[in-house]
Amino acid sequence: MTQTNDSAVRLISLGGIGDIGMNMTVFEQNGEIMIVDVGIMFPDEEHPGVDLILPDMTYIYENAERVKGVVLTHGHEDHIGGLPFLLERMALPVWGTPLTLGLVEAKLEEFDIQPGCKFIEMKTHETFEVGSFGIEPMRVNHSIPDSVGLAIYTNQGLIVHSGDFKFDQTPTDGPPADFHAFARCGAQDPLVLMIDTTNCNEEGYSGSERVVERALHEIIEDAPGRVIMTTFASNIGRLQQAIDASAEHGRKVAIIGRSMERNVRVASRLARLDLPNRLRVEVERIDDIPYDKLTLLVTGSQGEPLSALSRIARGSHRDVSIHEDDTVIMSASSIPGNEALIWKTINGLCRQGAHVLYGEGYVHVSGHAKAEEIKLMVNLVRPRYAVPFHGEYRHLLAFKDLAQDLGMAAEDVFILGPGRVLEFKDGRAREVAPVPGGSVNVDGLGVGDVGDVVLQDRKALANEGIVLPIVAVEKDTCRPVAPPDIYSRGFVYIQESEDLLEQIKHEVGRTTEDVHTQGTDDPQVLYDQLRSRIGGYIERLTGRRPLILPVIVPVELERR
Repeated sequence: MTQTNDSAVRLISLGGIGDIGMNMTVFEQNGEIMIVDVGIMFPDEEHPGVDLILPDMTYIYENAERVKGVVLTHGHEDHIGGLPFLLERMALPVWGTPLTLGLVEAKLEEFDIQPGCKFIEMKTHETFEVGSFGIEPMRVNHSIPDSVGLAIYTNQGLIVHSGDFKFDQTPTDGPPADFHAFARCGAQDPLVLMIDTTNCNEEGYSGSERVVERALHEIIEDAPGRVIMTTFASNIGRLQQAIDASAEHGRKVAIIGRSMERNVRVASRLARLDLPNRLRVEVERIDDIPYDKLTLLVTGSQGEPLSALSRIARGSHRDVSIHEDDTVIMSASSIPGNEALIWKTINGLCRQGAHVLYGEGYVHVSGHAKAEEIKLMVNLVRPRYAVPFHGEYRHLLAFKDLAQDLGMAAEDVFILGPGRVLEFKDGRAREVAPVPGGSVNVDGLGVGDVGDVVLQDRKALANEGIVLPIVAVEKDTCRPVAPPDIYSRGFVYIQESEDLLEQIKHEVGRTTEDVHTQGTDDPQVLYDQLRSRIGGYIERLTGRRPLILPVIVPVELERR
């Protein structure tokens, strides 16, 4: 068990730095651990077949008795999505704002997890304790209500965590961010600022939600047929804007997609969303509503293949098909890696005759601060040190340049990564020995059993196919006892490539004879030789590199 120096404070990144997603930060002092956020990241083309990606929580599990609780900044999947995997193994108290906790509880129900922990509602300006840490939530604007930054009081001084934030002067879901709270932090000579850098390399300010509100009213009023809008299911404020505009212009509203239905249910119960029963229509009844009197709010803003909008774009949705007068609103920005899927969805909708609207500054504004807002946050807090998070590496480096423009020294900006540890002692910061870090793939019910080797094989299968040489050999000598067979999938079409397969079969037989002649009786040696030689032989013949998976069948011959 790793134990921190009693007088030191350690900040440990387990995720959320270098990638957009999988946010999880650990704070240590007095031998105690506090966790801020436990998020997931969605897979890209480098993770075929993977459902989602978790931070490596080995360090937490190995030090479970020291963990005092989890504090959540807001309810997005990249900040709460990993909680079910943590809470099914550890009973921990969880602090969050009402909507955030409501979304967590709904997620645990979906996973059928009955945690032995308690959920504790936190309110802005009210300080509470997690072990020896003092925590004050501070309101920020983001693309989901009830988002907060954190003032974290430690032995070594104040740590400010911005949360995911922007400064919206005219938000639609409540008051603006609490500038005064962050300025109060700045007056306390804070030790370090952890700051959201997602849009750090974009100049200016993020747009206000009022911009989208006006656009939605105009679009919904003028649309000749149905309006189909997609956004992140957690963007409750955006959903409310569409609902209000639809109500004003005499349209009914249908909710389509499991995650959106769940979030609407939770937000309505907590009075964070107002969707009157008289306005809502179930998806089974949408054909009873005139096209110009209907709005559909659907999942699929990232082009997810199984989402409602993707199925509509493919023409395979059970209840919804596109008509020429339909207007589709893509009210979300793309998560890096999802661009191809989003364009595929848009093209599918356009082919069917839909009028598709998209673009930031019109039907969408980002929930993350741009460069001028980030400068404002730094100048409000005035930290000694800074740790950028929630960004790819290019965003982190852009923040380092920005911080130097504001007068910070380059060496006072720490770009961490999974498992890297920043220690504060006597007012000084330094990196110390790392802890286990990285990512864990979740595939179906398996957690962590799909690693790099499996992913490499999956990519090889997808790109080049598979060839299975099957050889029967005498059990004790590896002497071939029958001609080999060849099976393949995704490599060549067997009926059109008989000559090629015969050549490969001949090479398999020759390799098997060579291994036997060398006096080897170890099937593993034969397996390795077949993989190596047949792989090289096929590459020379075809320029392709399929996955070679030899099947060795040991045969026990009768002795006379």
